[in-house]
Formats: sequence, structure tokens, C-alpha cells
Amino acid sequence: MASASETLKVTDYVEPPMVSKRLPVIGHGLEFFLDPHKVIRRGYEEHGMLFTIDLGRRKGHFMLGPQYHELFFKETDGIFSIRQGYETLLKMFDKKLFTFAHQSEAKEQMKVFLPLLKNNNRFVDLIVDEVENFMDNTLGKKSTFNVTDAFGPVVMHIGARAFFGTDFREKLGAEYFYMFRDFSRGADVVLPNWLPIPRFKKSRKAKEEIENMICQFMQERRANPVEPKDLFQELIESTYSDGRTIPDEILVGMLLFIPWAAHETTVGATSWTLLDLLENPEYMALVKQELQEVLGDEQDYSPEKLKELKHLDWAILESERKHPVAHIIMRGVRDDMEFNGYEIKRGDFVFVAPETAHNIPEVFANPERYDPLRFSPERQEGGKTFSLIGFGGGARRCAGVHFAKLEIKILMAKLIQNYDMKLLKKNPQPYSGVGIKWPADPCNIQFSRKNK
Repeated sequence: MASASETLKVTDYVEPPMVSKRLPVIGHGLEFFLDPHKVIRRGYEEHGMLFTIDLGRRKGHFMLGPQYHELFFKETDGIFSIRQGYETLLKMFDKKLFTFAHQSEAKEQMKVFLPLLKNNNRFVDLIVDEVENFMDNTLGKKSTFNVTDAFGPVVMHIGARAFFGTDFREKLGAEYFYMFRDFSRGADVVLPNWLPIPRFKKSRKAKEEIENMICQFMQERRANPVEPKDLFQELIESTYSDGRTIPDEILVGMLLFIPWAAHETTVGATSWTLLDLLENPEYMALVKQELQEVLGDEQDYSPEKLKELKHLDWAILESERKHPVAHIIMRGVRDDMEFNGYEIKRGDFVFVAPETAHNIPEVFANPERYDPLRFSPERQEGGKTFSLIGFGGGARRCAGVHFAKLEIKILMAKLIQNYDMKLLKKNPQPYSGVGIKWPADPCNIQFSRKNK
């Protein structure tokens, strides 16, 4: 396949084939807003791995499968633009930050942040402590819980303690979680968040309050630095690779964006992992057996022991495959491009759709089946690069993916070892529409603590 950035000097190329049931004026816009994967699945069934939908003023071109995923992610920051793809988020975050920044600035910021996440083992005791606190003081011994309501605060508190430090975490009450939830509701890939509607107003107010909290805490830490340094201390003392001081507005933006992104994906991924295990008792039995063999009654959650929990690793990957929280990833097209006999115009959108791509037989065998063993060394179904893209791919893959999966792993292991659990309503479904794909409420689990 020719590089997407090559300009071929021909004039008779056509756009990828159009999906059926296109309406006058609005095209597929309403259908896509209400049920995006219905139209995406129809496009795949009609045309295969590359097709187009009409979004009214613009076209949206979908790319499915590892080959096209590679093009999509490798051309990010080239002919494809994250910033143009997520224009509605620019009022939520600084336009000079990470995802929205120019490639050179984004690389400088990642050089600062990524080394801080390389040693995730330092967070193990912290995560275990927060999960045990959650079990003792939130769950208790016997009741029911809604998965996202229960996991939301514990994930937020783990992130607050890991990113900001224990002293910041200890100052937090429930209001911190609810402020972030209000802020998150400003994220909308369709509606501009400057509209004067209540959830956008709440989002802007929550942003101001959170940023004020971060600024105040930065001032306190600079006046009273901690030793040994935690991640927050390391970050506010960091400089760019050329020695330049990182502006405070960028530091504040990082400390707003990272917990937000981590919370949205991790709550959903944790919820789906547990739901899938509860719906598949045969595989749950393998996980329980492994937990007993590796961790034992003493529940030794050392980094070395956690690495041995392969069946749980595969369960997390399988839930990422079946229920990717970031189910659609989009970019804007900077310039006209031609490849494989097709033309895509400047100003259009390009998409990859993990929820659809992960559930077609060209990528994963028997995709409708829950089968974590597909990721085992003997089968290696997801071994091909860009097959599994629930956390993105390429240079802009989620920076905190390994931290998130460690968090999910410990939370799952602790709950399974210490509780008997039952899903009260079978076959849970995700929220509809184009937003993040958390399980739709109510999604309740009945639990009772085991006697030890």
C-alpha cells in the first residue's frame, strides 16, 4: 500500500464506497448519532474494510483491520490530525496540550511524562491499599452495587493518589469525584461545548474549580517539597529536554487531562472485565484457580506475583476486545490524499472503530465468543500489530495503558478473592450513542464477603 502522504498524480480516483440508506441533507448523521455501530456494521457488511458515511457537511471514512489501522495511526500527526478530529474538546483542554499540540510540542511533553510512568511497580502497594479501603469502607460485607457507581470513586482516588500524592488524596472527599464527573460531561464529539446547556455550564464550572485546586496544591508543594519524590513532585520539577521551564498552564493542563482520560477508560474497562467474567463461569473458575495458586490465602500482591496472573491478563484483553470503551477514534484530514485507488478530501474525517474491528472474523476468530485464551502464547490471536486498538495505537497510544491495566488487575483479583458475586441481570448492554461505552445503568452485582 502506498504511503498516505504520497500524492499520486491522477485525477480519476473516487471516494471509498458509500454506505446505503443515506438520507437527503443529513445523510447518515442522525443514525450515526443514535447508533453508530449499526451504520458502521452495515458499511462493513456491504463494502468490507473501507467505506464512507455522509455526515451532512462532511464525509466520514472508516478504516477497519490491522492494515488500515496502521495507516491511520502512523499518519496521525502527518496527513491526519487529532486536533481537527476532536475540535469539540478544545474548550475543555489547553490547545497546546498533548493530544491537541503540534507534533514537536507533544513529543516534548511526552518525554517529560512517559518516564514517570515507566516504573508502575511503585504504585502496587498504593493501589492495593485503596482497593482494600474500598472493600472495607464502601462495599462492606453484603449488599449490591452498580458497577460504574462503585468503580468510579475508587478509580478516581487511585489516580489522585498516584498522580498527586497521598497528602492530596487525604484532602479529598466525594466532591472531587463528582467535580470530575461534571467536568467529563462536557466531552461531546457532536455538540460544541460552548452551547448554553446545563451540562456544559457545569463542566466549565467544574474545570475552574479543579484547576484552582491543582494550582493551590502546586504552590503548597513548591513551598514544601516531599522526599522521596512522588510523581506529582517529579512532574512539577521537570523541564523540557532543552532545559526550558514547563509553563504552569501546561502542568495544570496535564494534571487535568491525565486523570480525566484515565478515569473515563479505566472505569469502563474495569466494569466490563468483571461483567464478562461473571457471565462466563468456566473461565472465571480458571482465574480463581490461578489466584489461589499464585497469591494463596495470604494474598501476596507483590509485583512478581502479579505478573504470573496470565489468565487475568487475558481476561482484561478479551474485555478490551469485546467492549472497547473508546469504541470510535477519529482524525481530521489535513490535505487531499489518494491511496489504493481511492481519494479522501481535505476537511473530511477518518475513523477507526475498535468495537466493529474487534468483532469481525478477518481480525479475530469466532469474534462473538468470549474466549480470553485467544491471547495465550499458544494461539496469539491478538499478536499482529494494530489488531487490538482499544487503547489506541502508534505514537499516540494511551500513555497510561500499563498503569490502567495494573489497576484493573489488582481490583479484579481483590474482589474475586474476597467476595462471592452474582450479576443480577444477564447480558448487560453499553450506553447507546457516540459517547464512551460504559455499561448502561442499572448494572447491579450482588455480593457477600467470604469468611477468612
